[in-house]
Amino acid sequence: MKFSKSLLTKTITMATLCATMATAALAAPAGSFDTSEIHVTGSASRSVAPTYAILSLGINSENTNVSIAKSNNDAIMSNLIAKLSGLGIEKKDIYTSNISINTISDYQEGKRIKTGYRVSNNITVKISDLNNISKAVDAAVSVGANDINNLSFQNDPSQKLTDTLTTEAIQNGRHKAEVIAAALGRTLGPVKTVSISTAQTNPIDGGYYRLAKYAASDTALSTSTPVENGSLIVNQNADMTYYLQ
Repeated sequence: MKFSKSLLTKTITMATLCATMATAALAAPAGSFDTSEIHVTGSASRSVAPTYAILSLGINSENTNVSIAKSNNDAIMSNLIAKLSGLGIEKKDIYTSNISINTISDYQEGKRIKTGYRVSNNITVKISDLNNISKAVDAAVSVGANDINNLSFQNDPSQKLTDTLTTEAIQNGRHKAEVIAAALGRTLGPVKTVSISTAQTNPIDGGYYRLAKYAASDTALSTSTPVENGSLIVNQNADMTYYLQ
């Protein structure tokens, strides 16, 4: 197959042009792709003292007769609620979080045999007077409670504090945006969007204080349960998007 000289010249010219365009595209400077906006998250926090506590108390009762197990459980829970009321804890701050009745089984000679019943009743208590925490634990043990756990300290931040943290979070976010813009050789433009999260309160260690579970005992407690209130951290975040100029 023969090509004319004119056709061959046009083919070579087109190939050279395509190669030149490809080289130009690969060699385009990275900064030629415009970054029109950036997203930052500003934050602010404060250390605060807890103002109240949430405590979970419960009773587990076992018996071969479900009615007896339930009766024993009901009696202990009634005594517990009375004890808590005696500490000045109002009924509105005590609510039932779980009630369950389950069978207890054991394996004998390779067979699963029902041996009895377990009745559980758990309450969650809000304790506004932090001096009553150890008293509430001791009272629970004294009446026969055997499931005591999940003690958490809380603080409901005031409007004044959340307003201050919101302002600081926005200022922190803007500072970050200015640093980023300067590093890119740009200047910061106006805000495109801003979103403020709900203030979060967390223990400094990020977890819960947990009390040991006590076994029911007929003997009186000889010591008072030591409880340390510690401190809490209130966090506020602001998600912000800025235009770049």
